[in-house]
Amino acid sequence: MKKILAVAAIMCGMGYAGNALAADFAFHGDLDHRFQVYTNHADFLDGDKFKKGGGIKVDNDANDSWGEVKYRLWAEMASDDKAVKGVYAIEIGGLEFGKPANKGLGKSAGGNFSGDGVNVETRWAYLDMQMPGVADKMRIKTGLQPFNLNKYFWKETIMGVNVDGKSGNMSYFVGWERPYRLDAKSGNTEIDDVDAIVAKVAFSPMAKSKVGFFASYMNSDSGATFNEDTGARTYTKIGSTNWEIKKFAQNVDLDLYTMGLTGKMNFGGFFTNWDVIYQGGSIDNAQYVDQDGISSSATDYDVSAYFAHFDVGTKVGATKITGTYIYSSGDDDPNDADLDAFLAADVDMGFSQVITEGHPTSDDYFTERPYILDKGIHVFKLAVDSKASDKVKVGGALLYMMTAEDVTYTGSNGMMYSDDGIGTEIDAYVKYKLYPDVTLSFNAGYLFVDDAMDYFESDLDGSADEDVFTLGARLRYKF
Repeated sequence: MKKILAVAAIMCGMGYAGNALAADFAFHGDLDHRFQVYTNHADFLDGDKFKKGGGIKVDNDANDSWGEVKYRLWAEMASDDKAVKGVYAIEIGGLEFGKPANKGLGKSAGGNFSGDGVNVETRWAYLDMQMPGVADKMRIKTGLQPFNLNKYFWKETIMGVNVDGKSGNMSYFVGWERPYRLDAKSGNTEIDDVDAIVAKVAFSPMAKSKVGFFASYMNSDSGATFNEDTGARTYTKIGSTNWEIKKFAQNVDLDLYTMGLTGKMNFGGFFTNWDVIYQGGSIDNAQYVDQDGISSSATDYDVSAYFAHFDVGTKVGATKITGTYIYSSGDDDPNDADLDAFLAADVDMGFSQVITEGHPTSDDYFTERPYILDKGIHVFKLAVDSKASDKVKVGGALLYMMTAEDVTYTGSNGMMYSDDGIGTEIDAYVKYKLYPDVTLSFNAGYLFVDDAMDYFESDLDGSADEDVFTLGARLRYKF
């Protein structure tokens, strides 16, 4: 009742008091307080900024600790029969304790004396409606909405029009997404919109099991920037350091299709999950730059890449044991016109507390992608999770990681170095329910680096020198 009254009050303030009585309202929240209790390399957690030699400062203190809040609040306004629902969400993200506001960017980086400046974004704004005249459970969603085609390829908020439904033991999804639009008023005829047509279908052959297929076709007709005075063409640079579609899609010519098989099976005390993905097509009117800063002479490229993920595990009482393997293909030849590295659209990975976003302060991370540079990845992981009591859950994991293709680069001494070793990581966590909707947790991760990580160190001597440690805490209220 309190939630309904709170949303009604908000809507009244927005001038919708007359309509509030004709609909059902619900108010939800995720109030997340996150703490980096300690890390020995804050310079490592720099959000996919893969600059050669610009990550880990060797022989230089980067010890740090910080706290932040990330709040997401959303209202759902539905008709009495639930046929029509509107959802609006705001988010305050990564608001760090004591960090000065960055008002020049239109949003704050933190909250220091006298508040936070401006730090609110619209997270969701969409209409969710039952398709009129359709007997089965078919709904259409239009607007800014949560989107999950596949967690390793594309799972994030997106503007689009999507239809999903169920028929018997089959679920389906089809949609049109618009990641980027160029206003025709700009006069730049060399750059076009980016559009994606996506589809997904899944079947449940037995209880707690599912087998599915998904596909995405992404297209844009962008060309090189043309200088009429000089006759020169300037191509958007793509490559190792920005190898994710959202980093460069609006300025290149995409003709990219991605197809995958997914599934999960449960039988007895055993379970398995899998994702197998193939990616093909072309990327044109672009210039590939490898991790050593060498530009390709080609500007049109053929894409052929692979991704795979497998979990195999068992449950013994309150304990779950999971073995995981992740493979992402990498590119091994910067001088040809073939791109062999798997390319994610927009994702947030959490399989590692040090390498990805598995720690509490997840807005500060090494990479959000399921690979390193455009060199792919091999991940071997063994995890144990146990419910010690109704209120306490503990767990740990051991990971060994390497790139699928060597990271090759010129060192500070002019010598060439090449290696595929990322390192061995040990993770641990404990979660405690203070109240039914409030959880307190602690996380720790330690990465024993291997020599491929020297590429990200400041001395570039062919040997990785700096292990990375993170210790975090989180207090989270979800309702």
